[in-house]
Amino acid sequence: MGTEQPIEDPVRRSGNHNTPLDTVLRHAAAARSGRARAVLVRGPAGIGRSHLLSTACQRLRSTGVTVRTVAAKPDAPTAARAVDALLAPAPVPATETHRTPGAHQGTHDDWRRRQISALQLLAEGPLALVIDDAQWSDETSLRCLDFILRRAAGLPFFLLLAQRTDVEGPGVSPLAELLAQDRCSLVEPGPLGESETALMTAHFLGGPVEGSFVRQCVEISGGNPLLLGRLLAALNARGVRPDTEGTHRLGTLHESVLTSLIPDFLAVWPPSVRHVATALALVGRAATDPLVALSGVDSRRVEGALDVLRRSEIVLPGSPAEMRNGLREAVLAPLSEPGLQELRARAARVLSDAGRPATEVAAQLALLERIDRPWMLAVLRDAVAEEPNQATVRATGRVLRDEAHPLTDTERKDVHVELAAATARDAAAPALWHLRQALAATDDLREQASIAVQYGRTALGTNRTPEAVQILGQVLDALPDPAHITGTTGTTGTTDIAGTMVGARGAADRELRITVEAALLITAVNDRSALPAARERAATLTPPSGHSPAERQLLAVLSAFTALDSGPADRAATLARRALRVEEPGSSDWTVPCSATVLTLADSIDEALEAFDRVLSPSPPHRTPWPSLFALAGRSLLLHGIGDVPGAARDARAALATTATAPPLAHIAFADVLLSQGETRQAGKVLDQLANAVPALDQRVWEWPHYLHAKGRVLRDLGDAEGALELWQRCGRSLAEIDVINPLVTTWWLSATTTLARLGRRSEAQDIAEQAHDRAQRWGTARALGLAKVAAANVAEGTARIDLLNEALDLLDASPARLQRAAAEYRLGRELLGRDDAPGARRHLRRAIELATRCGCSVLGARARTLLVTAGGRMPQLATAPLDSLTQSERRVAALAQRGASNKKIAETLFITPRTVEMHLTNVYRKLGVRGRAALPKGLTTTTGRTPARHQGDGMPAPSHR
Repeated sequence: MGTEQPIEDPVRRSGNHNTPLDTVLRHAAAARSGRARAVLVRGPAGIGRSHLLSTACQRLRSTGVTVRTVAAKPDAPTAARAVDALLAPAPVPATETHRTPGAHQGTHDDWRRRQISALQLLAEGPLALVIDDAQWSDETSLRCLDFILRRAAGLPFFLLLAQRTDVEGPGVSPLAELLAQDRCSLVEPGPLGESETALMTAHFLGGPVEGSFVRQCVEISGGNPLLLGRLLAALNARGVRPDTEGTHRLGTLHESVLTSLIPDFLAVWPPSVRHVATALALVGRAATDPLVALSGVDSRRVEGALDVLRRSEIVLPGSPAEMRNGLREAVLAPLSEPGLQELRARAARVLSDAGRPATEVAAQLALLERIDRPWMLAVLRDAVAEEPNQATVRATGRVLRDEAHPLTDTERKDVHVELAAATARDAAAPALWHLRQALAATDDLREQASIAVQYGRTALGTNRTPEAVQILGQVLDALPDPAHITGTTGTTGTTDIAGTMVGARGAADRELRITVEAALLITAVNDRSALPAARERAATLTPPSGHSPAERQLLAVLSAFTALDSGPADRAATLARRALRVEEPGSSDWTVPCSATVLTLADSIDEALEAFDRVLSPSPPHRTPWPSLFALAGRSLLLHGIGDVPGAARDARAALATTATAPPLAHIAFADVLLSQGETRQAGKVLDQLANAVPALDQRVWEWPHYLHAKGRVLRDLGDAEGALELWQRCGRSLAEIDVINPLVTTWWLSATTTLARLGRRSEAQDIAEQAHDRAQRWGTARALGLAKVAAANVAEGTARIDLLNEALDLLDASPARLQRAAAEYRLGRELLGRDDAPGARRHLRRAIELATRCGCSVLGARARTLLVTAGGRMPQLATAPLDSLTQSERRVAALAQRGASNKKIAETLFITPRTVEMHLTNVYRKLGVRGRAALPKGLTTTTGRTPARHQGDGMPAPSHR
């Protein structure tokens, strides 16, 4: 590296940091008086050596001293000598020519010729010879100048040299010998302090200068004048002033400023600091020992280097050392690509040998062009399993494609399976590709079965579902029937070892077969084309006991098929409960949300909420996100159904806000919320985005009917009744085509009968209402039966309509469907008003307003208020206490907790699990804004609604009536 570029130094120019310059000039003055002297100015790059020499030369010339200068270069040709640039060789006097026939460089005669040249100059006046960066000067030149200095006693001769201490060169040794002589003095400029820094800051940025700004500049530059000048120039370019605001801006901009200064830092740092900085830039964060191994610097100098880097704010405070992320690339930028590759491979080995986590080692391996060591692949596989990211996944994939290092079929299969598990978290398509490669790489039927199960789970919700069903079916047909494999018992009464092994294999095969069956059914249960065949297969299966994980998976999906077939609800819920009876960390991804969905349809709300909460509780790191997203969407639909619109909105937004692809149900749940809040056009946009994003939406068993129903509601609210009816009838046909008869999968029939009756098409409405009644009877829940009564009321005439609505309210009172109960209250109030029963109408409309307000359904509340005014009623003064937002279950649990009952006692009293108690209390604390049971308010007694005896449905509210 050449001579550092001098920068304008107002500090030294002003005489406020002039001790080194005064020292140099004092020795120069002594030399002028006839006492030949030498001064060596020594220090690291950027400390101001070159500027000091330049200023001293100017001062000397101004006093009549002849000054000759040269700057040594590290890459100067071998024949180029500093002394040749300073002194031309003079002829040797005739009296001396007999000594040698010629003068060669470095010989006594050569030095004598240079001395004569110096003496000729000295005859004219004082002479100063100056060499900058003398560490790079050739050795012969420095020894020649020493020769001249020793023979210039009594002459006005001054020798001024500058040495950079952080680099080596041929001049280092002769400079040390020269310094050992009495005639040579040492000057070492120190770093700038706060006062000197303030002067430079004022020069670059103007004043006044804030003290905190100066201190931060000193910390960053380390008092190095070169770095300080570059820093201030960079801040000036960004318009930063040295005031309080500038101090704050320096704090926010300093990383980008530091990045721009990295080349300057690299230029001035000693080699040990550069090596440590490079090592730390490679790994980002490391303790001392790995840095020692990677940098080749001993531990003492590593700690010293880290202190330098911390003072410059390139390394963050604390231990282990960590370099700012934004600076790492800048530190590594000067390295060549081959050199960087070599360092990364070395860093990976050092980190691996130090026992660092696989993810840290893999971060280095992922940047290598070649992964050509067995240990490298092993580390990448560990990282993919522990904490996968795109870089490690891509690097591992490169190994699979590297023909120079072929893998065995078993290794290839295992790597594909591992990569599938890693990529499935973000995208199904690459994961399915890896699984297809894994299937092709093995002939082992049991391995194929395991891979096929993973394929089915990954294909859920994609257009590869039919293919997954086909693969699972082929594997299932090929698996042996474990019922024919049994153990044998010896004649002595002890179990034969061989028989035990066969029996164990039979049990494992049975578990594997059930796992494949469950995977096939859960894959098919949401695909229209695969559903009929899967339903036939499910009908042949006997529900297992649920003692093993595979059996519980099968129970979950059988409960879903039972629910689609409309039940009855008790049977479907029983299967779902058996699937959930063991809470196991390693349970299937889809067992719990599937069972929770069935329990929701069966109005077992507390159990469903507990199941969803199980999925949403802290999960193992890097688990596939879709179960949690599906649980959020499912819980949003559940909460909307029981009248917690704000809670439903919160869950739907959470599912949509994730970086992963949100499930279609999340969009539909959010559209339902928007419709309840009067945001009809926004709901339509959400549904349109869903339809555009999921081309095969119409092939989904669950989401497609929900979508059609919600889209129809959008059209209805926008005034397009015919368009809405077309979608609802299409929804009904879609469900009929695949024999899904559960009336609560979606209540399109209720919306359709209401609109048809309003249009005077009662015959069509009656057919739909009768079919809904039959299916509701088959499913058997109070919600289904109550809504079927509402549909029947839509087509009834006279007092029969009022009777049916009263029956519907009785049923809905016994269900958790308080939002639908509010709608039924509104319908009955409207009907009574039409029959001139204003008092009765006002009573039901007030109830509708109370329920709609507490549910957060502004649309229904506004309609009921308008009708109440028409009926001659005053707007009710609704209680706005947070207690009104509690569901009946939450109120019961909170009341017991407020009286001092423990969670265990509450669970025993209410016949629920302790986890359900915790879930309800968490919701209560959130809704009431309290931190714990000690802050629960009084007045948490359980009040009743319309029919106290039937108010046992989970999630029912406890509204007050006037």
